Amino acid sequence: MTYWQAVPSTSSDRLEELAQTLIACRDAFHETANEFHWEPVGGSGAADAAAALPSPDPAIDNPTGETGHRLITEAIQIFLFNSAAHLGSWAALLRAAEVVVTPSLLLRAVIENCAHAVWVVGDDREDDPGARLARAYLEELKSAEQAKMNAGRLRGKSHPSHTRTAAAYKKVKADISARFPDSTPEELDKWRLHGQKLPSLGEAVEWMYELTRSFGGTINATVASGLYGLLSNLTHPTLYTVREMRVWTKDEETGHNVANVQVTIRSVENDVRAALAAFYNALSYVTGYYDWPETVLRTLEGKIEAVIPEFFVIATEAD
Repeated sequence: MTYWQAVPSTSSDRLEELAQTLIACRDAFHETANEFHWEPVGGSGAADAAAALPSPDPAIDNPTGETGHRLITEAIQIFLFNSAAHLGSWAALLRAAEVVVTPSLLLRAVIENCAHAVWVVGDDREDDPGARLARAYLEELKSAEQAKMNAGRLRGKSHPSHTRTAAAYKKVKADISARFPDSTPEELDKWRLHGQKLPSLGEAVEWMYELTRSFGGTINATVASGLYGLLSNLTHPTLYTVREMRVWTKDEETGHNVANVQVTIRSVENDVRAALAAFYNALSYVTGYYDWPETVLRTLEGKIEAVIPEFFVIATEAD
């Protein structure tokens, strides 16, 4: 049995066009950061957070990182940065015609990071900046816990990296206790703070699509769960995902069976559409939170429409 990856030779121009849309998203993130410097416009949700949650936060002794509203901003910024970087990597794969399996890993990563960025912002109808800060702190706590845990596993608990990350983890917990005096260790152990609960990876994705649906999107939580489940199956060792891509033929010269792993240009485009929608919606949502001018978004829309003219008219889902 021999495996061959079947990539349509006539699709190289279309793959390049799709790659350009992913690069446009990556560039839009950096243009946003460079133009607006993550500063809120007066009257925005972010401005309300800045007024209610000063940075540095006076409740925090000896801050070692961002606090107050800047902590919210940093979490949003990092998640969007991750998404943009994954899109740039995906563009390189498309240009190399590497369209089997790996793009699905990147699509999952893009959607996950966009979902967490949107979750930190929350519903823009929310009027409690403290809830946003609590969500940012839950993300910080999870990150610090993972850093400590993996440093200990990799290097041992006597290694300086574990000592450093363990101290950072304790500092995050201390900062949370200072900023939210009503928090308890029992609630934090359940990833709950100030009425907020950190979602799992899948729950965050479902939440994002439900929020998008409330603004006119077509994907509900059930469909989002199925999409995320499929992307997870394509990411982790799962047999059926490759089996469904195989088309068997027989080599007439050798008599050997050949499994042609085929990916259509339509399925590639649908995956790209899903990534573009997730990133565009997240960037648009964040732009609204800070109330920045939509110049970068309009430029991005033009670049996407030049390649996919019906993108903002017809809602599509990944196959």
